Amino acid sequence: MAAGLVAAWFYVPAALAMATSAMITFGVSAYFITPLLGKQALPPLISDLPLVGDAAQNLLFRSNGAMAGLLGVILGGALGFVLGIAWVFVGPFEESVVDGVATILGSILLGILVGLCYAAYRVIFERRILQVTGARRLSRREAAFILPLVGEATARLKLSNHPVILIDDTRDPNAFAYTRHIVINQGLLDEFAYDPEPISAVLAHELVHWRNGDPLSAVFMRGVALPLYLLQAGGGWLRAQARNSVLRFLVWLVFWPVFVTVQFFVVPMQAADSRRAEYRADEGAILAGYRIGMRRVLTRFRRSFEGGRNGWVAAVCASHPPNELRLERLEEPGRDYPLPDEDSPALPLPVLLTNDLD
Repeated sequence: MAAGLVAAWFYVPAALAMATSAMITFGVSAYFITPLLGKQALPPLISDLPLVGDAAQNLLFRSNGAMAGLLGVILGGALGFVLGIAWVFVGPFEESVVDGVATILGSILLGILVGLCYAAYRVIFERRILQVTGARRLSRREAAFILPLVGEATARLKLSNHPVILIDDTRDPNAFAYTRHIVINQGLLDEFAYDPEPISAVLAHELVHWRNGDPLSAVFMRGVALPLYLLQAGGGWLRAQARNSVLRFLVWLVFWPVFVTVQFFVVPMQAADSRRAEYRADEGAILAGYRIGMRRVLTRFRRSFEGGRNGWVAAVCASHPPNELRLERLEEPGRDYPLPDEDSPALPLPVLLTNDLD
């Protein structure tokens, strides 16, 4: 929550833009002005220091201004970012300390209030939202198969009730826990040919998410950062609608602080919380007696449930840990688990070339 609150309500994108401007201004100025000023470019506080002053002069001038430019970039970035964060609150603090503190607290409370309102909206209209995105009620046959498994998992987890179970006809093998519902993809049932053991393990995993309040926490965190996500969505839509590279560049030039803040600050922080929640849900399924089923599910899919994990978005921003690390935590003490796992899918046969047959 803290990452979204700070980024959205303490104007981190604006501070990032100001820091970048200051980095360019300070860096370019230092690079060109330092050789012209000579020894006067160093402040007396540094140039008068024994040994340090001479070393600094040699370093600056032998690098032909490059080192001065680098120092200017670092100093400009730091000062620009701090000033970008502080400038909004300078006015209230100039009036009085009380006004300044009240402004900061007001920003925090406003962010929390927006998060609560968004979470309430998602909870109240969740069924309708899920229906629009493709979820449906269980058929009679599906209910006869799934609901007893849900009931058993609920009893093992010592829960008094369970959320509504819905089906999504998507063929991707997955399941999702929401604040008041659990959605099972048809692909999960097909993948395991309606085998109760792995499907029960997935249901227990999602029930632990629901019991721990992970879906509600995720919705609230997204709500706190809602202004940033709306700006990012708007900028992304405009960039997608742009018909030439010049327009796309102009859109990026306007929205890049938001894109960078969301992708490199907010999402990684929230994804780290999500990965910890996945480990907790796995542990809950183990404690409920579904160790074998969970291992069968995770070994069947070599990758994370999010697909590839190459690059920043797939690795740092991934909401699920790598499957192999999850399998490691599912190991029973004292038992050996060699590779390849017996439950993993069969590897494709090697293709023999014509020359190999001679």
